[in-house]
Amino acid sequence: MSAATKESLFKCKSRRYTTVKVGGLEFTFQSLSEAEKSNFEKQVLNKDGNVKDNSRRLLLIATLVDGATHRPLLDDYDIGELGELDGAVTSQLFDAAMSHVGFADNEIEVLEKNSRPTKKGGSPSA
Repeated sequence: MSAATKESLFKCKSRRYTTVKVGGLEFTFQSLSEAEKSNFEKQVLNKDGNVKDNSRRLLLIATLVDGATHRPLLDDYDIGELGELDGAVTSQLFDAAMSHVGFADNEIEVLEKNSRPTKKGGSPSA
């Protein structure tokens, strides 16, 4: 193993792909650049750092690409329709996408749990 240099660091720009089999079909995911990953986080979190809604899984599944051309398989208009899929299929696709793009196993779920509103009238936490 050689020591990293500035030049070698900035060569880490190539896309990575992974293919998973779910429900008898092969699905290919494309890695995200740091900018794309940050943009995803912005789409999922509001300005207070709370999860906006339950579409976080669907947005990440939208990183699917065509296995042959590596072009996006889905567009923004498909996000709503993903909500109609079998929950087991979306869970498996979401888990594969999370792992491939570099999120920790439960990072999005932890963000959601930590962002749930507290009951009004309760004492503030320290």
